[in-house]
Amino acid sequence: MAKGRNWLLLRGLARGVGHWGSFAETIQKHFPEDRFEFLDLPGNGSRHLESSPLRISDYVKDLRSRCSYVKNGESFQILSVSLGSMITVEWMREYPHEVKKAFLTCTSSAGFSPFYHRFYLANVPRGLKLIGQQQDAELWEKTILGMIVNNQERREAEMPLMIEYSKKYPMNPANVFRQLLAASQYRFPEQPPGDIKLLGSHGDRLVSAKCTLKIAEQWGLKPQMHPWAGHDVPVDDPQWLLEQLL
Repeated sequence: MAKGRNWLLLRGLARGVGHWGSFAETIQKHFPEDRFEFLDLPGNGSRHLESSPLRISDYVKDLRSRCSYVKNGESFQILSVSLGSMITVEWMREYPHEVKKAFLTCTSSAGFSPFYHRFYLANVPRGLKLIGQQQDAELWEKTILGMIVNNQERREAEMPLMIEYSKKYPMNPANVFRQLLAASQYRFPEQPPGDIKLLGSHGDRLVSAKCTLKIAEQWGLKPQMHPWAGHDVPVDDPQWLLEQLL
């Protein structure tokens, strides 16, 4: 097992650092000799009062200015989910010397997959109903976790702290749309921009598993697919995810 690795962890659409839940502590205990940095995307979590960029490249620019590894001239690995993985791909494309390896979880690309695979249309009514109700943190988290976490026991265990987190850092609906727009327009390069491991789940009810499989086909990679987890694999089955990071 590799030792002394630097990790940067990035969440996705409308999710902040606190939405890693207990996984944030679990991964640090699992790899005690590694270093970890958790950054919020602009508009999410502790940065909820900021405006989210409309271009993926602008997320990269912002996060690089805040990343301690970049400031220290150190290379690092990235574990990212969904929108965070799109940012990771662009980061690797623009600055290939910085990212040693990336673990991309449940992501997708315009050009590789149709929009109805990148966001299941069955979630649109629930999503639209939720917009504007971000001040009701309990409703917000119950709805979102109901869409992205399949394991009811895990969902209920993580929900109380996530509700408190969303009370403290409510999401601006405008930023949800801005992030969706940025994600919808982003296209992955035709070839992988570096050392990448693709992770997906056949149980994802937000983004079709076909998206991960299509990226793998395009890039000539073998993806690791969870059999039943939802879109939020770190919450649904943290142990499986940890096993993929060795």
